[in-house]
Order: sequence, then C-alpha cells, then structure tokens
Amino acid sequence: MFAPTVISCLPWRGGGGSSLATLKATLKTSRSLHRGLHRLLCEGDPLIVGTLHEATGLRSVSSGKSASLVGIDVLEARLDHLLGSRLPATWPLPVIATARHPSEGGAGNLPLTIRRRLLVEALEWADGVDVELRSARSLAPVIAAAHQRGATVILSHHDFRTTPSLASLRALAMRAADQGADLFKVAVTLGNPSDLSRLIEFQRSVSPIPVATMGMGPAGRFSRLVLAGFGSPLCYGWLGKPQVPGQWPALGLRAMFDQVLPS
Repeated sequence: MFAPTVISCLPWRGGGGSSLATLKATLKTSRSLHRGLHRLLCEGDPLIVGTLHEATGLRSVSSGKSASLVGIDVLEARLDHLLGSRLPATWPLPVIATARHPSEGGAGNLPLTIRRRLLVEALEWADGVDVELRSARSLAPVIAAAHQRGATVILSHHDFRTTPSLASLRALAMRAADQGADLFKVAVTLGNPSDLSRLIEFQRSVSPIPVATMGMGPAGRFSRLVLAGFGSPLCYGWLGKPQVPGQWPALGLRAMFDQVLPS
C-alpha cells in the first residue's frame, strides 16, 4: 500500500535529533527560510524536478512562458552539460546545480577543478547543490559554502550497472550524513522486481537524513511513480530532450501524480 511522503521538514545542519517543532523554530531564524528548495521540501509533497542539460530545455526556461513549466516544482541545471551555455539571468523556479563526476554520468570528462569552479559560481543563484558522495571530501569547501549561504546540500550516488544491497544503501546514506548532506539521493539500475522492492524498503526505512530514491533502465519510469508514493521527495524528468533511461518527460508528471498518488 502506498504511504504519503514522509518528509515534513528537512533537518537543518546542527539540528539532528531535534523535534519537528524545534526544527521549524530553527528554520524561522535560518537563512534557509529564504531558499525556495528547502521551503518546498518542508511541505512534504513529492517534487517534480525538470532537468536541464541542453539548449532546447534552456530555451523553455528562458522563454518566460509559464505554460512551458506547468507542474514543475524545481529545476536541475546540469552544469557539466551546459558548460559554455548562456544561463538565464533570473530563474523562474528554485534550482539545483550539479556538475557531475565523469564516473557517474558527467559530460565532458571535466576535472575536479572545473567542477568545483562551476559549483562555487552556481552558489550565487542556486537554491541547492548536488555533489556525488564520491566527491564529498574533495568538494568539502563547496559543501561548507552551500551551508553558509543557506542552500540545500544533496549528496548523491548513481549506479548505472546494478542496485546495491540494502546494507550498502544504508551505509551510503550514513556516509552522506557524515559528509554534510541535508538529503541523500540515490539513482540505481533496476534488473528485476527484487531490486525495486529493495529500493522501497530503503526508502521507507529509518535513515539519519531524508533520502530520495529512483530507478533507471527499462523499469525506471514505473519505479519513479512507485517510489514517490512511498516517500521519495524528488522525481526527476527531462526538459527539452530525453537524457537518462527511466526518466519521464517532466511536463505532464504532475497530472500523472495527481491521478496515481494518494492525496
């Protein structure tokens, strides 16, 4: 049976173990109150993230036409794909900035120095940053700067071959919490129904920080609807052109959520 999204408010750094009332009181005096992504996550509903990775998607964001983004809550700017592109002067929605590691699907084989620069520059306009867990130590200054500015820090793990064991997933979430994540995102390749069952169990299990799970591959689309129903706070879809096997087009996802997810 589906369960409602379990996140009512992200734990603010330094507030671990606090009650929800204490967390909300902390937020009232935190710069994070002014960050759109954090505020949306605190509302508890699954958010639709439109991924921007090429010119067509960028044009849809820069056009100023609200119809081009109907139902989308958050944008993801894939800076490794958009290197050299002209980004919008103002963004119509909260933005997660990421410059992906080449081993986790990053474009252009960008070295650490360039990815660090892109993320640091993005802190001027992004509401959150997504850093691969494997890069958390080398990009620790970026994570610290993001927290200082009140941006949400997502540490992520992408597995394009398989689905890790439940113990491995829990260990990854623990590492993400230790490295300063506000939220741990994991995207894995599903090979059989038991892989999806494992992701559901992980999504529903107790974790030191909130987690967002999603599947890739032929069963990816189905998994993303199911996992949203079981509490995953972020569901990614493409804007412009398809990118990752298993992603839905972001436009239209909200209408689908309204039909299949419990209110």
